[in-house]
Amino acid sequence: MKPFNILIALSLIVIFGGFVFFRDGFNKIQSKPSEESELRMDMLSYLDYSDVTLANAQKKGKSVLFFAATKWCQTCSELEKEIIERNTEIPKDVTIIKVDYDNDKVMNRKYGVTSQHTLIVLDQNGKELKRWVGGGFDTLLQQIEEI
Repeated sequence: MKPFNILIALSLIVIFGGFVFFRDGFNKIQSKPSEESELRMDMLSYLDYSDVTLANAQKKGKSVLFFAATKWCQTCSELEKEIIERNTEIPKDVTIIKVDYDNDKVMNRKYGVTSQHTLIVLDQNGKELKRWVGGGFDTLLQQIEEI
């Protein structure tokens, strides 16, 4: 084989290999966030609010408990600490989604939230089942059990 033909053949192999590597690597990067989101949804029952988080919880048939919290609210911080520490006690069919009361005005208006430390349970279709303000983790579990 002539050196020029070898050079062309090697160039084509490198270009094709680079294309395949780039395509496969790009596909992995593209699919990774959704796979991680799905894994987080399966493993955790306490997540920050986003439209995607809410949709994933509802798609999985889970009830959603909105927790309207602020960073400056001491009782909100205490409940959040308990939720994280006692995460395994949250019923498997419930996802707690923390909503930033100070900054998520759309959610506040949509669900009529007028104060921090408001908790609202929605069924998998988005229908409000229960609402209360305040309380610790044991109160949260009791309120969920009463539904």
